[in-house]
Amino acid sequence: MLYTVSDEGIFTANCEMYILDKRSAVMQFIIDTGASITCCRAKELGVNLIEEDFITSRSNTRYLNGVLKEGDGKKNTDRFSIKFYEVQLKRFKIGTSIILENVSVWVTFDKRFYTCLLGQDILEQLYYLHLGNSKELLISDNTDDLKKYMGSMKY
Repeated sequence: MLYTVSDEGIFTANCEMYILDKRSAVMQFIIDTGASITCCRAKELGVNLIEEDFITSRSNTRYLNGVLKEGDGKKNTDRFSIKFYEVQLKRFKIGTSIILENVSVWVTFDKRFYTCLLGQDILEQLYYLHLGNSKELLISDNTDDLKKYMGSMKY
C-alpha cells in the first residue's frame, strides 16, 4: 500500500480490527515508526470494554507517555504516563490488502490519549520504505511491492 503524506505532514492508514470473526472497528491510524506499540482508545474498538474487566483478569499492561492532552489538574496523579491494556485481535487489516492474524493492539481508557497509532509491534512484521524527502511511504507484506516501487522511482 502506498501512502502519501497529509497536509499536516503525517501518514495515516485506514485499519479494520476484528476481535472475533466479525469486524468490530474501522479507524484511521497515524503511522508512527517511533511508537513501540499499536494503540488506541478503548471506546473506539466498537465493543463494550470495561477497564475493571482488564484489571480483574490481570491483563498485560504497559505505561507510555508522549501523546497527551493537558491533564485535568488533579494533584497526586500521574500526569506523564498513560496505562494501556493488551487486546488480542483475531485479525488486523491495514488498507485494502494487508491482513495480519492474531496480533495485539493496546487500548486505554485515559481521556488524555487522543489518537490511534500504528507502531513498531505491527510495522516490524511488514516491509516499509520512506525515501528522504519523499512524500510517499510504502508499506507491504511482500518484497515484490518494494522492488516495483524502487523500479518506478525517478532519481
